[in-house]
Amino acid sequence: MAEGPRVPKQSERTEDISQQTYDHPIFREISFTNGQINKMKKEEVKRCLVERGLDSRGVKEVLQKRLKNHIKKEKLVQAKLVQEKRMNEVHFYCVIDFEGTCEEENPKDYIHEIIEFPAVLVDATTLEVVSEFHEYCKPQFKSQLSQFCQELTGISQELVDNADSFPDVLSRFEQWLRGQELGTKYKFGVVTDGPWDMGRFFSTQCRLCSIPVPKFARKWIDLRKLYRNFYKVAKGSLQKMVTNLGMEFEGRAHSGMDDARNIARILQKMIEDGCEIKFNDYLSDHPQLDTRRLDELKNV
Repeated sequence: MAEGPRVPKQSERTEDISQQTYDHPIFREISFTNGQINKMKKEEVKRCLVERGLDSRGVKEVLQKRLKNHIKKEKLVQAKLVQEKRMNEVHFYCVIDFEGTCEEENPKDYIHEIIEFPAVLVDATTLEVVSEFHEYCKPQFKSQLSQFCQELTGISQELVDNADSFPDVLSRFEQWLRGQELGTKYKFGVVTDGPWDMGRFFSTQCRLCSIPVPKFARKWIDLRKLYRNFYKVAKGSLQKMVTNLGMEFEGRAHSGMDDARNIARILQKMIEDGCEIKFNDYLSDHPQLDTRRLDELKNV
């Protein structure tokens, strides 16, 4: 008869932190160590990371967080305590960064139409980029791009003139999702740099085109918010976020595809550093533009 699974001896077993009251001495030790790391100079922190074979690039706050998380894991293993294993909320992360029509001085109620629709798909387990989607969209109501917009985004008038409308591009994007079995076999979450791409640009574009906002776009992961809370760094641009992590920005800033790829790199590094990636923004949390303003644009 086949043997059943081996039951570990009592001395071999580990305890689940979720069942603890956090009064174990190891947590006081971890807290003390964190305090010591906070007092270290950047070069001291870098030296500790190098000794442990860890990435020593980045600003001081990033390095401190990386070292704290690594030492915490070491101490929990030594104490035969394990953190509650958190399952990823999703199987894949879909990183999106739209580019839209703009003027050098946008009025407060300016309505941006999406002109570039990029997406980078990251496997939540392996952290590898497994697929990409990229198309341009022809603006429906303000078809002529401003010179400022073309210079900022690198998107020419010819590119959008030869592109399909947003509804057609969205349809092909949803076909791409289905081709990856996302939303059916696999769960996925949209990841953005800030709240604007989904909270403002995408939802407004759907309303302009009289399209219901798809289910996948009603909640998303605002990576910028997670980044600031995790590393405790000051506000900054996407390029600054990349630089803070000790990396170089790849490609052209304000190119939707290049921005999405760099956001994916930030996502990968944050997960490696121990950040828990979770949904933290919702469409219902964002005020929508007045319907009258949308009607005015349609009637121009």
